[in-house]
Amino acid sequence: MSMLQVQGLHAFYGKSHILHGVDLHVEEGEIVALLGRNGVGRSTLAKTVMGMVDGRGSAKFRGSELLGKKPFEIAYEGLGYVPENHDIFPTLTVH
Repeated sequence: MSMLQVQGLHAFYGKSHILHGVDLHVEEGEIVALLGRNGVGRSTLAKTVMGMVDGRGSAKFRGSELLGKKPFEIAYEGLGYVPENHDIFPTLTVH
């Protein structure tokens, strides 16, 4: 069994169909990077798996279906998402 198994994942922002049948399998101990140009769906994939964006299809973590669960329930199962945002601490400086 894969640690993370995504099959036929579709996601939408309103009427915009963003993910079209994405499949992804991550085995225990693997390191995976999502690469691609801006706007190809990397963040949407992560947000959909984490329950932050509604999705159709299947996303399982250690055999447990994630779609339909709330983000805090998914985090409780041991899966997390750390977004790349520059506005978390907008006044933070190197000094």
